[in-house]
Amino acid sequence: MAAPVIEDLRRQLREKFPQAHAASLMTPAGKTDAGQSFDPAFFPPGAISEALGSGLSLLIAGLLGEPEEVAPLPDFILVDGGDQFDPASFTPEACSRLVWVRCGTAMEMLKTTDLLVRDANIPFVLLDTCGISRRELSGIPASAWWRLKLAAGASSCRLVVMSPVAQVPCAAVRVSLNGKLGMEDFAVPRRDLVARLRMVSERMKRAN
Repeated sequence: MAAPVIEDLRRQLREKFPQAHAASLMTPAGKTDAGQSFDPAFFPPGAISEALGSGLSLLIAGLLGEPEEVAPLPDFILVDGGDQFDPASFTPEACSRLVWVRCGTAMEMLKTTDLLVRDANIPFVLLDTCGISRRELSGIPASAWWRLKLAAGASSCRLVVMSPVAQVPCAAVRVSLNGKLGMEDFAVPRRDLVARLRMVSERMKRAN
């Protein structure tokens, strides 16, 4: 049974963003033995969502899952702000589900995301800002996030920002992901760590 906070978050999502039909952050991962993977439909289209916390690396793993076959088309684009994604830790089948865009600076990251979000053919962009220094992140003006919000609204793109700290003022959904990982978890299979991931609502609002 889902925790009360998750049930409350689902209820709020259904009320505020019925088009996202966000019944759950987790969904069965097809007919494989992969257990569960994250459902991108949890995050509303045409808006910015923000994910915070210690379980952010597992969010990517949960989105990719452990498929048995190569995907004919990618499911989402990962804008890797600090060039930290390690494709070697995933199977080729899993990596076929994303397009990996490597960036080295906050400016490069923002310009890349802006171009992608404005493309009406791209439904889901995951922006990982965790590899960018706190100094660079603090230098991003609020207007940059509002421009991305407007662009996402125009293209109906689902934009999810992974952040070490809350930084997106126009986030429609903000959640904290906590994997509660310790040194003893290095030998634990990743699918088990993903299953342990917990979500807490930080703030939800309409970003108008």
